[in-house]
Amino acid sequence: MGFISNYLFRRFKAPDVLILMFLGIILGPGGIGLIGSEAAEGLEAFTPYVAAAALAIIMFQAGMDLAIGDVVKSFSKSLIQTIIAFLASMLITALICLGLTDWNLETCLLLGSIVGGTSGAIVIPIISGLRISTNLKMVLTLESAITDVLVIVVATSLIVFMSQDTADIMGAVELLVSSFMVSTMIGIIAGVLWTRLLQRLSGQPFSYMITIAAMLMVYSITDILVEKAGGGAIAVLVFGLTLGNWEEISRVLRQKGEQFALGEKVKRFHDEISFLIRTVFFVYLGLVITTIHFTAWYVLLGLFVFFGLLIARYISLLLANRYIGLDASDEMGLFYMMPRGLAAAVMASIPFSYPLVFSNEVATAILGVTVVVVLLSTVLASLGAFYMELHAKRNGLNGKGERETSENGSEGGEDDL
Repeated sequence: MGFISNYLFRRFKAPDVLILMFLGIILGPGGIGLIGSEAAEGLEAFTPYVAAAALAIIMFQAGMDLAIGDVVKSFSKSLIQTIIAFLASMLITALICLGLTDWNLETCLLLGSIVGGTSGAIVIPIISGLRISTNLKMVLTLESAITDVLVIVVATSLIVFMSQDTADIMGAVELLVSSFMVSTMIGIIAGVLWTRLLQRLSGQPFSYMITIAAMLMVYSITDILVEKAGGGAIAVLVFGLTLGNWEEISRVLRQKGEQFALGEKVKRFHDEISFLIRTVFFVYLGLVITTIHFTAWYVLLGLFVFFGLLIARYISLLLANRYIGLDASDEMGLFYMMPRGLAAAVMASIPFSYPLVFSNEVATAILGVTVVVVLLSTVLASLGAFYMELHAKRNGLNGKGERETSENGSEGGEDDL
């Protein structure tokens, strides 16, 4: 099914993420029941670990595929877009909850922070096969990586504030900045050291496999050092970026460039691993969704929050566009690529661990609304990808989102293609 859904996505831009999630739903107790309710609920305990493994693999693969020059050019633009989009999503969601529920302000802001960021585990696989500009790919990739940290840090700070009344806004900002800086430095240092080690292992069998182990170690150690503030995702992204751009980095360090980390054999291997983990994760996510007991109220509130997020995305697009400089096609892509996923699902389950702060009803409502938002935003991103590909084909765009030219140098349209 993973192969079929991947083929349908590359051939017709059918929503492969939704196909895999739907397969998980069908296999679960809400479908044919191949996996019973007791087994499905037991799998929930593995969600943080499955989510972490999937996020680490996908971020590492994204880093390997990025060009460091493009990242440097797009970083400031991505940071502006990320902050504006996250704050707009958080505040509008909080206002909706204040108007429709009897929750206090802190709880409303908590839900806003949980659903405020995009998911790299969903965004990156979708945009990897789309004919969009390199600039847009950079902005979306970096946004999803940064917002994973934002969601975890801000939501955790709010929960600590509500439970102990000791956290403050400046503390959250300090944690966010320190987490990002420490994670980036760990990724760079680990990438340089590991590349040098790979040079010595170049003649050894299975040296590619041990790179996966090293990457998981970088993810785990970073999360421990930054107290699980979400820095692992940033660290492995930078780790992969360092390995994938070692030739350019070695020039800066005045060292002899080594092609080992850039070899096609290495990239093919990591493509296979990424494909396997991504396929298993989305089927697993669909299975976990079947364990949530939805009510009409959760669905209704989730719909209102989702439409609020659409408004927030549009507002952030208007405010950030002057700094990013996107064309009409890129604006469309930036609007559609707003799926919520890993970080939101994990953080939405945390309130159950604080029964003195959140009643079971409120905790269940937060999780239910989050799942609705994850599903709807993923549907939007998948259908948006399908429409964007049709638009690119109609306008004769190549794999980089640029208009193709014929042999004589003139721009080609559909007939030339």
